[in-house]
Amino acid sequence: MDNLKKVAFIVGPTGAGKTIIGLHAAEKMNGEIISADSRQMYRGMDIGTDKPPREILERVPHHFINILEPDEYYNSGLFGKDVRKKIDEILSRNKLPFVVGGSGLYIKSILDGFFDEKIKDMQTKKKLQERARKEGNDLLYKELQEADPEFAARISVNDTQRIVRGLEVFLVTGKPLTHHWKEAHISLHFQPVLIGLHKDKAQLYNIINKRVERMLAKGLIDEAKTLLRKGYSPDINAFQTYGYREVFNYLNGAMTYDEMAEQIKKRTRNFAKRQMTWFRKMQNITWIDVGDDIDEVIKIIIKIITKDEKK
Repeated sequence: MDNLKKVAFIVGPTGAGKTIIGLHAAEKMNGEIISADSRQMYRGMDIGTDKPPREILERVPHHFINILEPDEYYNSGLFGKDVRKKIDEILSRNKLPFVVGGSGLYIKSILDGFFDEKIKDMQTKKKLQERARKEGNDLLYKELQEADPEFAARISVNDTQRIVRGLEVFLVTGKPLTHHWKEAHISLHFQPVLIGLHKDKAQLYNIINKRVERMLAKGLIDEAKTLLRKGYSPDINAFQTYGYREVFNYLNGAMTYDEMAEQIKKRTRNFAKRQMTWFRKMQNITWIDVGDDIDEVIKIIIKIITKDEKK
């Protein structure tokens, strides 16, 4: 492992500063950025995913942003395979890959691989999807908690696709998804350097609340309307995330503007909490407390990545 080329992973909760910190670190270290955000890959979902603006995307090469239409099928297993190929490509150019993002499943898929494509039962999947439409997610989520509490704890009750996937695997194999993860193994052709960004909880939640207000001011509601006008159903998987779900509920009259804004803030904070739970369980992460001095954080990251290189 020590003789392999390094790949930097910058992870952490939403609002911790991954985008700007990853950008500056990549600029200083001749790097390219691979986005590990499960929603920023969709075109047209810019404001609601807090996608980096064009000027940032043009400063350093970015990959896996704006690669899919919102209704195109993709999953963490495919992502892991595609990213490992991209990492090899970047390393072949003698550039340093920076995997930057907060989607725990996607990070895990890169490092550990997934068996996603091997176990499928379309009849079981369709039955579960139909139940989700008719009964809602709550009952299915409770069943997942009983079948695979470890996986259930890592996802949201709103994440229909992953709830269905977890139950599908359990019903087909009799074993939870997390059991199969532990059996899956791939050989990495690079040395991952895992760096986690941590912020004080009160400060993080304040950043999240202000970010939601900024998104709404920038036109999140108009962005959602545009997506609907393009013919996308509000039920597609890409929209089953905080921000879009609440805006669609506001547009159909299910909640007021203030209720919508508060729900987005609350669900974003809850998502950040789940992200920290996920990453805290990962091994070999070096954590950095992110304060106001971003330059100091960049120096620490460079030191971590270049450690032992001269030995």
